[in-house]
Amino acid sequence: MGPMIKMSKLTEYAFMVIMALKKSDRPASADFLSSVTGLETPTVSKILKQLKKAGILVSKRGANGGYLLVKRKHEITLNDVIVAMEGGMSLTDCADDDSACHLTSSCYMSEGMKKVNQVILAALQSVTVSDILDEKKKITLQIKP
Repeated sequence: MGPMIKMSKLTEYAFMVIMALKKSDRPASADFLSSVTGLETPTVSKILKQLKKAGILVSKRGANGGYLLVKRKHEITLNDVIVAMEGGMSLTDCADDDSACHLTSSCYMSEGMKKVNQVILAALQSVTVSDILDEKKKITLQIKP
């Protein structure tokens, strides 16, 4: 059986693009990012558009144009990227939408799953791209009851 909570490939690739952008001190083109990450240019373009729409990137036109990160890497959380690429992540459909299942009102699982979902969301919001890149850093989660 595969993992229960799983990011899409495109979201994984989005992290790769962000890491590559972080290393570039000037605006980077989709072609440049494609060559750095090894991803196809159309895939990179699609990711850049979604990250721009979410306000994680800006694009500059002109000869030295390209994409730049708006936020610093210690300000970009895992959740920011997941929301930009997938609209968010939840364990069960009912975790953020009671109308997703006709059993929600009589289900004992629903409330518990909402709590677990909040814990996962808190974790995704508290871990930044910077935390992931720092091999020496231990990731600790402060989860409020």
